[in-house]
Amino acid sequence: MNQQERMAYCAANYRQVCKIALKAGEIMAAHGAEAYRIEDTVCRLLKTTGFSYAEAHVSVTGLFITLSDPFLDREVTLVKRISNRVNDLSQISQANEISRRFVSGELSIEEAIQELDALEGKQYYSPPIIILSFVIISSLFTFMFGGYPMDAVCSAIVGLVVGIAYHLLGKIIPLGFVRDFLASVVLGIVSLVFVIFIPIGQHLQPIISGSIMPLVPGMMLTVAIRDLLHGDYMSGVSRAIEATICAVSIAAGVSIVFRLFERSYGLLLLETPPTWFTWGQNWWITPEMIFQAACSFFSTITFVILFNAEPRHLVYCGLVGSATWFVYYFVIKYVPGIALSNFLAAFTASIISLQMARKLKAPVTVFFTGGIFCMVPGAGIYQTMYYLLGRELSIGANRLLNTLEVAALIAIAIAVHTAFSTYWYKRRAQKKAR
Repeated sequence: MNQQERMAYCAANYRQVCKIALKAGEIMAAHGAEAYRIEDTVCRLLKTTGFSYAEAHVSVTGLFITLSDPFLDREVTLVKRISNRVNDLSQISQANEISRRFVSGELSIEEAIQELDALEGKQYYSPPIIILSFVIISSLFTFMFGGYPMDAVCSAIVGLVVGIAYHLLGKIIPLGFVRDFLASVVLGIVSLVFVIFIPIGQHLQPIISGSIMPLVPGMMLTVAIRDLLHGDYMSGVSRAIEATICAVSIAAGVSIVFRLFERSYGLLLLETPPTWFTWGQNWWITPEMIFQAACSFFSTITFVILFNAEPRHLVYCGLVGSATWFVYYFVIKYVPGIALSNFLAAFTASIISLQMARKLKAPVTVFFTGGIFCMVPGAGIYQTMYYLLGRELSIGANRLLNTLEVAALIAIAIAVHTAFSTYWYKRRAQKKAR
């Protein structure tokens, strides 16, 4: 059918179109999509009716849609409470794709409803694969944070135990921050066992920094920043608070275990060891940079598996993560300080993620979440809590400032690229319209 017939078809079945819009918005909101993306998707669906007024509003816990036209006796307003929320990239991506296909006329109303209903509970990865992802992320990030090969082996063991604990806790504890706290307690205990009592690992600092990364709320923090930058302050602040509570819970669990241990056995040595990868250090692009980029590629892939990303997106997510970490590692080698390296790395992640999203017709969140994951200051949050709990306030405050600086630089990089890309595409659209 042509465009006019399609609009007449949707107008005649406007209540069913409202049902599609509400269902798509609910799926995206319940699985961690940005507020502006949900509102845009819902409004595009509603506007297929051709009615004069279509509006949507999203908060973290609710979705409101309104559709109105002069020929209607009363406007249609629907409200949906979002009670259960989990982070799931595939649900966001597929709900977005189904919406695109419906708007373009590829799907009928019945087909769209059927496909949206089929998304519920769809999982690509089994629990053993999720647990294996904990193992891979922990070991590879231990290398990325300066750990030695035996430290990576120790982190793999820690990741295995924490992955199993996290999976089991998820079945019995509905509150995410309580589950994160208990999982981090397990992480701290197992790390001490395999570093102090069964000395497989050599250096505690990179082991903890690497093992804590699978628990870091990277997706929540990413979505919070993007919501704030798009002016959705209610959603952005709510998500930022939620991410902060989760991060503090994780950091507190490990730190409490360490401080209790130190009361009985003495202070722990928490220092980053000198690099063991010394070959080719005088080269412009060193072998260590390539090794670090490779570690980031595979750790990013396994990280987005934790968020149920579609298999067809995994390699692309890995490429974003690899490029991001390579830029960070390259810049920090030649420019002292963390400011420029973090800014350029986050800027790189934003650019590549946007281009991949346009090419693959998927939400940019899918690629940016994995790409920016390696930059999220999870180790910094843990170190801040560790020193504050030990009443080493000056060191704790310094770590906190460094952590906030990294988060701010990531946000600024995203803001700069978002503003530039928006201006660029508007200018290009204006030129084409002439």
